[in-house]
Amino acid sequence: MFCAKCGSQVAPQAPFCPVCGSPQEMAGAPQPMAVAMPTIRMDKAQGSKWISQGWELVKLDMVTFVIHAALFLVVSGSIPLILQGPMILGIQYAMMRRMFVGKTEVGDVFKGFNYFVPAMVAGILVSVFGSIGFALCLIPGFFVVAALQFPFLLILDKGMDFWPAMQLSFEAAQKDWGGYIVFVLLQVLVMVGGVLACCVGVLVAFPVIHASTVAAYQDVFGFEQRTIEQAR
Repeated sequence: MFCAKCGSQVAPQAPFCPVCGSPQEMAGAPQPMAVAMPTIRMDKAQGSKWISQGWELVKLDMVTFVIHAALFLVVSGSIPLILQGPMILGIQYAMMRRMFVGKTEVGDVFKGFNYFVPAMVAGILVSVFGSIGFALCLIPGFFVVAALQFPFLLILDKGMDFWPAMQLSFEAAQKDWGGYIVFVLLQVLVMVGGVLACCVGVLVAFPVIHASTVAAYQDVFGFEQRTIEQAR
């Protein structure tokens, strides 16, 4: 075989060209397969449907999800921003597991630490972009929240890194900005209702919001069968 850069003759199994030092492809070495970008299966948001599905999902295991919410507040509050992303991913994993496997456990909320770096960076960026958006007369903040509904689930389910996951989530929202803004407003109303319920209701409202995101993700992207099987 010959070097692709300088044309010198190279032994078949030589990792580098002996003349110019360029790395060589070894014969028979497996080549990486191209990974297809996940497909956005639904263009129109269905906010009221997703909120309703989220509530029904939380009702199935209310006590466990309330414990998840309490753990989120304690753990993510211990190191703000850094632990927020992995904890959000863990809560959404627990919701997915309850949806498809029919069960969840308290420890599921920590599964997000298996994806610590991309989840952490996504969590930081979502918080920073959201804060900037809400500082600009509120309305841009709602667009940010609408655009970044799905990065944690894309990291979990599709194995994406934080930035491609955020970009794809943005592309999904672009297809129906109005519908996704309504979805976010409904999520805000759920949280406000939780606050008005002597603040204790937040421990229920918070899981409902994330369960609605999981319901939305299932419609918009669909969970991979391998993700469901691993959750079993």
